[in-house]
Amino acid sequence: MNRVLSAAAAVVTIVTAVAWATSMGERSQKEIVGLTADQVRWVTPPYYNDGRQRAHLFGDSSQGGTWIDRVKIPGGARVLAHTHPQDELVTVIEGTWYLGEGAKFDSAKLKGYPAGSFIVVPAGTPHFVAAREGTVVIQLSGIEKFQTNNLEK
Repeated sequence: MNRVLSAAAAVVTIVTAVAWATSMGERSQKEIVGLTADQVRWVTPPYYNDGRQRAHLFGDSSQGGTWIDRVKIPGGARVLAHTHPQDELVTVIEGTWYLGEGAKFDSAKLKGYPAGSFIVVPAGTPHFVAAREGTVVIQLSGIEKFQTNNLEK
C-alpha cells in the first residue's frame, strides 16, 4: 500500500514538475515570473489523507534542488508526530499554525504562530502541528529533497 501511495505521489509530482518546467522553458531566463494568489495550483497528494493540499511554487520538493512549496491545512486538522532529515523552514502565510515538540501528539504542548511568523524546526526534531481556528497556509522552502518520517500512525 505504501509503495502504491509513493508511486502515485511520484507521478503527481513529476506531472506537476514537467508542466512547470515546460511553461518555464517558454520564457527567457531574464523574464520576471510571478504568480498571483488565484494562479497558485493546489493539489492533494496521495500521501495527504486529512484534507491538506500542497502547491509547488518553485522547483520540486520531491526531487531536491532549490524549492518552495505552500501547504494548506484545513481548520481542525492535525498532523501527528514526525521528523524530517533536513531542517524545516516554515513561514506562516495565513491563519495561526500550531506547533508542538515531542514524539507523540499532545495538544497541551502546541504553541501558536500567527501569519507572518517564521519557524525553523531542526533536522531530526520530533514535532506535530495543528490548525485550530481555521484554514492555515504555510510556506516551506529548502534545497534538499523534502522527506517526512512519521512517528505516529
